[in-house]
Parts: sequence; C-alpha cells; structure tokens
Amino acid sequence: MEKNNSILEKIRTILGMDNVPEPIVKLQEVVEPVELEDTQEIPEIKLAEATLEDGTIIYFDGELGVELIVYTDEAMEVVLPDGDYVLENGDTFSVVNGMIGEYTPIVNETEPAPEEEALEEINFEEKYNEIKIIVDELKAQLEKFNKQEVELKAEIEKLSAEPEVEPISSKPQATIEMTAIEKRLAALDGIRKLRQK
Repeated sequence: MEKNNSILEKIRTILGMDNVPEPIVKLQEVVEPVELEDTQEIPEIKLAEATLEDGTIIYFDGELGVELIVYTDEAMEVVLPDGDYVLENGDTFSVVNGMIGEYTPIVNETEPAPEEEALEEINFEEKYNEIKIIVDELKAQLEKFNKQEVELKAEIEKLSAEPEVEPISSKPQATIEMTAIEKRLAALDGIRKLRQK
C-alpha cells in the first residue's frame, strides 16, 4: 500500500497538486446482494405458421396481423425480408423493417357474413297442418289395407268351405264315335303318310 501512496505522491507533485489535503474519510464500496422481484412475466409464444403463394412457410407468434414480426425459420431467428407477400388463401401483407405494416385478408363474397344472415322464421302452425294432412292420408291407406285383408280372409274361408274337385284322369272317359265317312278319311290319311315315307 505504501508503494501505491508513493506513486500517488509523485503524480501529485508532477501535476502540481502537492497542496491538496488528504481526504478525511475514506469511502468504502459496500455491495450487498439485492434480490430483484420478478415483476415481468415471460410472454408465452404461440408459434403459428402460414404458407406463402410460392410455397414458402413463414412463422409468427399468435395471429397474423399488423405490427407482427414474421420469420422464415421455425426457431424464429431470421426475419422475413421487407416486401409484399401473398398467402396461399389469398391474404396479402407488406413487411417493413421486419414487421407487418399492412395486412389485407381476402373477403369471400360467396359466404355471407354472420351478421348478414337472416334467420328463417318457422311457421309452426303451417308445418303442423302439413304433417296432419300426411298423417290423415296414411290413416286412410291403412284402413283400405285393413278392409282388403278382411275381404281376402273371407274369400279364403269361403273357398276352404267348398268341396274339393276330383282330379282329372289321364284316360278319356267318353269316346267319340266316328261316322263312316270320317273313318274312311282317316284311313286314307294313314295310307298317304305311309307312301310319303
């Protein structure tokens, strides 16, 4: 320590500071460990991705929109270069200084917006009357079928009460007598048939 003091005195002499009094109180640095309160919560990153029109996959945190940083890698380290881009679904956006400056989602005109949809009012009385007509028609058909069933049963009972019919025998019961002329014609036909063979 004395060596340091002697060096310090030499420097004072050179600078012309011999007359400067020594400090009465020497300051000591006091460093005490201070615990910092963890007041900042680390935001949760919701990794999302989208595909550009050219097939490039881009990554971002949350939902695609204005003032959102867009990355070209899943680690979210390389920022998408400035420029205008089109997503596969037709949405367009511009990147300025690594952030989306303008975002324009495509509007599908064929699908009505939820607030534009008109709810169809259901007329329950009309529906009830339509259903009642159908039920009445079905009841009428059922009654018709029931009547036909009763008629068929009656006819079956009637037929089952009648006596059975005798079967037809293979032998003729009555022989028909031929006249003399018919006998001669039959004989002539027989002779003609024999000659033709």
